[in-house]
Amino acid sequence: GRVAPVFLVSNVTGEGLDLLKSFINMLPPRIDWSERQGGKLLCYIDEKFDVTGVGLVVAGLIESGSITSGERVLLGPFDDGSFRTVRVRSIHVNRLPVDRAVAGQMAGLALSNVEYDEVRRGMVLLDLNEKPRAVREFEARIRVLHHPTTIKPGYEPVIQLKTIRQSAKLVSCTKGILRSGDVDTAVFRFKIRPEYITVGDVFFFREGRTKGMGRITRLIA
Repeated sequence: GRVAPVFLVSNVTGEGLDLLKSFINMLPPRIDWSERQGGKLLCYIDEKFDVTGVGLVVAGLIESGSITSGERVLLGPFDDGSFRTVRVRSIHVNRLPVDRAVAGQMAGLALSNVEYDEVRRGMVLLDLNEKPRAVREFEARIRVLHHPTTIKPGYEPVIQLKTIRQSAKLVSCTKGILRSGDVDTAVFRFKIRPEYITVGDVFFFREGRTKGMGRITRLIA
């Protein structure tokens, strides 16, 4: 069976923390990033910066594929659901300049052909030959982890998927009314703008003390 080690540590003196850190560093990664490096580029933007002398710099985890300095890629979706071609001017990984970043790396990317105010957290960078679709409404299989009363259509939680954070409306659910522990098929609609999501993506939804999770099963509109 599985063994769960117990470490005695002190937040006051720091005793035992070195052993705990060593153990964590020895754990095998949950994702084999080498398998994803040959795939198509996908990078969700987590942060953005306006760097003096450089301009717009975005940062995010390369989920799959790779990206090269000087490469042209797609950025979006913008508020109208569109995507735009941008150029990667330079790349930094671990604060060091590199020519290429691959899946599994957190990268800082200087971009051109887009303004600072146009970029937001939750946008993605994709291969130039992709034909992406921004989605406003989707179906998912969800589980309500905790809710003090009941959930019904019209409920508006915040969807947390990758770096996306946006309020969404529960349009419908098969059972009609949901309580803690319920599993159901539901349809959500983003309230502000469309997002780039894919079938199979796992997300969490929260509102006050309510917590739940789901997996996207169908993209609707």
